Amino acid sequence: MTDIQRRLDRVVSKELARNIIPLKTDKGILVGSILIVSEGPVKHLYKNEMCLYSNISLNAVAIKMANTLAKNQSSLQIDKLYRADQEYGKWFVDSQTLLAKYHSAIKNKDYERADTLWAKYYESRERTNTAKSTAVSLTYFV
Repeated sequence: MTDIQRRLDRVVSKELARNIIPLKTDKGILVGSILIVSEGPVKHLYKNEMCLYSNISLNAVAIKMANTLAKNQSSLQIDKLYRADQEYGKWFVDSQTLLAKYHSAIKNKDYERADTLWAKYYESRERTNTAKSTAVSLTYFV
């Protein structure tokens, strides 16, 4: 084995030790002892058949939370991730509702209401994008 191969093996081993590799099972995705179960667009985190966190919207947040829980790390970081994800979920639902109401107003030829709804939708969409960026940035592995 060459010196470069040994160095690469050490780097890979070190990175694998820092993070737990997710495994796909018939129930969901298993990260250590934490099971990520998808239910439509949302995910739930379980440990020993007990739900720890529910209604997680973003995949990256669910995986980071599961990895952090499996390694028994800071619950403050997990709570911060969860709050950021819930903020994103709230704004996403709001923006989709406003968009549906906008299309309904257009269909009913209520253009004044449609104009107001579009402005509200645009603001909500911007907040959704900001909330998503915030939540995803918290998931980056350091």
